[in-house]
Amino acid sequence: MKYKCQICEREIDEFVSIAHIKAEEYLLGLILKDHPEWKEHKQTCHKCVDYYRKLIKEAEL
Repeated sequence: MKYKCQICEREIDEFVSIAHIKAEEYLLGLILKDHPEWKEHKQTCHKCVDYYRKLIKEAEL
């Protein structure tokens, strides 16, 4: 089954997507700041989630 990532709009396979992110509130806040339409229960690709995790790591330096 294919899904559209709600952040980057790329088409992704179900097995490389995540239905919701179990992460810090800060990560979710960053995504929502850039993408207010983002819903936790919808599909988001790992590449987009990793991008926001990287932003957090870089901010900690």
